[in-house]
Amino acid sequence: MSILSLVKAINRIGGLDLHVSSKTRSYLFVAVLLLPIVFLLIITMQPWVDPKWMFLDTVTAAEYSDDCCHVYYGFVSNLGIFLWVATAAISLFCATVFLQWKNAKAILRFAVTAGLFSAWLAMDDAFLLHEIVFPKIGVPQFLVLAIYVLLALSYIISSWRVVLSSEYWILGLGVGGVAISLGVDQIYHSLDPMIVIIEDSAKFFGLFCWFAYHVVTLIVAFQTNMANQKPLQ
Repeated sequence: MSILSLVKAINRIGGLDLHVSSKTRSYLFVAVLLLPIVFLLIITMQPWVDPKWMFLDTVTAAEYSDDCCHVYYGFVSNLGIFLWVATAAISLFCATVFLQWKNAKAILRFAVTAGLFSAWLAMDDAFLLHEIVFPKIGVPQFLVLAIYVLLALSYIISSWRVVLSSEYWILGLGVGGVAISLGVDQIYHSLDPMIVIIEDSAKFFGLFCWFAYHVVTLIVAFQTNMANQKPLQ
């Protein structure tokens, strides 16, 4: 069985029409891989500043740099937060529309859980909740991360039909990128430039895929359901 046939077979398990055509899927595959990789290569290879300070979050870069501060500190990290926020905003806005549609409970749950989860992770990323804030008030970092894993599983369980019916491979790439980033952080926990670039490149790639997956899925949901839905009076 080819990879494309496997993707289609899993789509049928979900039972919802939320996947794209084979041609569009090919374009998506190229875009999802190419756009973040090209961006990260540009940041890494540009000759003007040490890319390490662009990858680290702004607070950490300002704390450990001998030349504080510059506007490019935390550039990639801040763009990652923008992706969290954009995913949350788009998902929750779509949820307000799906709320008025009949027979849209599955996609409504998907939009709400994705939006709330993304919003919370944006807060965590922006204010270093799991790295600094929670440990300072006595909550171990590993416990916070474990709770986040449980929340992610809850998101998947509540929306499994939508996930399996859609371009779930993009979500898989995103989860893989974030998992690699967390693994590198937990194992090395280093400010070595190469470690920082690997860790935060994986994280940015994961966040880009997370954003792309939800945008694509919600767009397809609108296209496939708009003609059949009537707002409640």
